[in-house]
Amino acid sequence: MAKELAPELIQKTLQGITIPARPQILVRLDSELAKDDPDPGVVVRLVSSDVVLSAAMLKTVNSPFFGLPRRISSVAQAVSMLGLKMTARIVTGLVLRMIMGGRQSSLERFWDSAEKVACISGRVASTLPRGPRDEAYCFGLFRDIGIPMLLQKFPDYRQTLALADNTVDRPMTLVEEERHATDHATLGYLVARSWLLPEAICEGIRHHHDPSVFDSRDLANPVALTLIAINALAEHLHDEYVRMRANAGWQQMADHVLAHLGMSEDDYCDLREEVTTLVP
Repeated sequence: MAKELAPELIQKTLQGITIPARPQILVRLDSELAKDDPDPGVVVRLVSSDVVLSAAMLKTVNSPFFGLPRRISSVAQAVSMLGLKMTARIVTGLVLRMIMGGRQSSLERFWDSAEKVACISGRVASTLPRGPRDEAYCFGLFRDIGIPMLLQKFPDYRQTLALADNTVDRPMTLVEEERHATDHATLGYLVARSWLLPEAICEGIRHHHDPSVFDSRDLANPVALTLIAINALAEHLHDEYVRMRANAGWQQMADHVLAHLGMSEDDYCDLREEVTTLVP
C-alpha cells in the first residue's frame, strides 16, 4: 500500500507555494454528479454560465481525438454526446488552466502540450479493454501542474527542466529534488488531492516519474499504475512524434509500460501512426 505523505514532507513541498482553492463551479458540479439521478440540464447551465469556459469546452470536444460523428456547437450537445463524467473531467481541466495562468504567453507551450497529452492519453485508454478514458484524460491535464508552480517560485527552474530533459539515468523528480528540495509530482499530488480528484489520479500523479512502481506494485489503487503507463506512452508519442524532441523518461519506462498495457509492437506502431495523423 502506498503511504500518505508525511506532514513534514507536505510542509517542505509547499514552502512558499500556495495551492489554488478548488473553484466554486467544480464544487457545484460535483454536488450535482453525486446525486442518485444527476440532471444533465444543471450541468449544461453551470458550464454555459461562463462564456470563456463553454467556448473552451467546445474547442476541446471538437478535437479529432474525441472522434465525435459531427461538429458540436453547444454545451448541451457536448454533454449529451460525451456523458456527465467525461464532461466533468474536461471542465475540471479547463478550469485548472484558467486559474493557473493559462493565458500567460510564457505558459502557452506548457498548456498546449498538456492538452495534447491528455487527448492522446484518452485515445490510448480507449484502445484498452475497459480502459479508463475519462480518468486518463484528466490525468494528462493535471500530472505536471506542479511545473508552472515551480516556475513561479524558482528563477532557475527552467535550467532544471533543461537538465532533466538530458538526464536518462534517473527520474526527473530526483533532479528537481536535488536542486530545489521539492518536485513537481509531489506538488501535483497535493493539488489533485485538494481538488478532490479520484484517488487513482492523485496517486498516479505522485508516482508518474517513478519507474520502480512497475516492479514493486506499491500503489493503493491498481488503476493508478495503468494511468501512469498510459501517460508515459502518451508523453512519449507527443514528444518524439509530434514535437520531435527526445523523451528521457520513456527510456526508463518503455518496456514496463508496453508490458503493463499488453501492447505488441504492431499495436504500438498502429497507435503511433494514428496519433501522428490526429495531432495538428
